Amino acid sequence: MPPSPAHALRTLALAAAAAVLAGLGACVTTGPEPSPEVRALAARTGELSAVGQRRLERDMDPSMLALARRLEPGPRPDLWGRMPAWAALDIATPPQLDFGVITPQAAQRLNRLMPFLGEPPTPARPFYLKALGPQRDRALLCLTQAIYYEAALEPVEGQEAVAQVILNRARHPAFPKSICGVVYQGSQQVTGCQFSFTCDGSRDRPPAPDFWQRAHAVAEQAVSGFVMRQVGTATHYHADYVFPRWGPTLVKLTQIGAHIFYRLPGPAGRLPAFAGPYSARELEVSMAGPSPEAIAAAKAAAEAGLAPQSGGAIDPTAADGRVAAGQVVAGRRVPTREEIARINAALAAYEAQHGEAAATSAPPVITPPPPAAARPDGGKPGGEGGDQGGG
Repeated sequence: MPPSPAHALRTLALAAAAAVLAGLGACVTTGPEPSPEVRALAARTGELSAVGQRRLERDMDPSMLALARRLEPGPRPDLWGRMPAWAALDIATPPQLDFGVITPQAAQRLNRLMPFLGEPPTPARPFYLKALGPQRDRALLCLTQAIYYEAALEPVEGQEAVAQVILNRARHPAFPKSICGVVYQGSQQVTGCQFSFTCDGSRDRPPAPDFWQRAHAVAEQAVSGFVMRQVGTATHYHADYVFPRWGPTLVKLTQIGAHIFYRLPGPAGRLPAFAGPYSARELEVSMAGPSPEAIAAAKAAAEAGLAPQSGGAIDPTAADGRVAAGQVVAGRRVPTREEIARINAALAAYEAQHGEAAATSAPPVITPPPPAAARPDGGKPGGEGGDQGGG
């Protein structure tokens, strides 16, 4: 009986498969020998697995290993702690969180939603003030001022944390290398001061002696090797009743009193980055605030909409303590365009109501002084003869 067509097709397929396998075997057996590098790699790793890769990485130079990991297509944690989509972020445009007007209560709720680091921060190294005479006195004055005006009503731990932030900044490459340089950085710019008391006129008010002495004691302790371990390498802080837009970009460490403390993300916020040498050039730092002309110019620019938006400010006229939007210049809120328009409209209505009566009323008559010859003293100062005594 002749074979069926299906049987013939199966036979032909099996024969073709056998031919292909034979060809592959010939390719394998007749291919080139592995290179010495491949043989050495196989001898070192022993196997092509994760265990073998770890054997290979164990003897690699750290810089070569970092480069190899950077080029590896597989996902790995970012060395700087950045989110996976960091490369697509627009860093040229200030972020708009679209929270609208934030009340202190809403800011506190938002701050509570931001997670803490989850582990104890690495403590900073002890700081010993290497300055003598006037340089030391000036450094202690700047540090005491910052502790007093920033945290006079905070607990001692909160004041120690503020002092630690200032000393951390003095060691970080992103900040000046003296205590006064850190405290008064940007103080002559109405919108650029790092500590608001240096540019908002707070120093015009004399300090309370008891609170000043406590702040001075904390400053003395801080420059004598005391370390506030709870804030680690923190370089930023803010009150819990505000929600600054830079807060979510930093690593939240802890809260002491009303202040929340942060460090920079990635290697910039870790201990090895805080190795800057102290300059001891305290007397070279200007403690002057912005000039009245600069403040007036900044206010005019803000009214024209040219000043950068710097968040909201508490409206003291509101019963509910709400935060009013607008620019903050030297710690003071500048009215918005809408508020200025309402004020101008009210003034125009007042002038329309009272302008006609003011226009028809006669101007006041100013009686000129009598001529000198008609005056009893002959027009000379100091009475008769003009002699005021004194020889």
